[in-house]
Amino acid sequence: MNGKPLDGEVHFVHRVMQTVLHFLDVVNSGKTDPFMVGSYSKLVNANSNRLYNYPGSLTTPGCDEIVDWWVVQTPISVSSNDFKRLQTQLKELNVTDNGKNARPILPLDGRKIISLKS
Repeated sequence: MNGKPLDGEVHFVHRVMQTVLHFLDVVNSGKTDPFMVGSYSKLVNANSNRLYNYPGSLTTPGCDEIVDWWVVQTPISVSSNDFKRLQTQLKELNVTDNGKNARPILPLDGRKIISLKS
């Protein structure tokens, strides 16, 4: 957000290649927001008063520019333990980035960001 990476991100790639993105903020309180352990529908409807939408690309090679990104303004709180567990599980998957971000933040390059208030 604002050119600054957060501790992590979760995104879901759907069959139609649209992506829903939620940033995660690792907190030292040891608590994870309740909807993180609930259903997918609760996760994608995270309590945020502002959403951002912009056209972008996949985050793994070949980085095809075919993604519609949706970003919540308020990060989702995840405990350090839950975040480490998530990273461990991701490392077990056949992915190209070993559970880490595949590339740095890129410039907007003329793309427009739409801001929506709920």
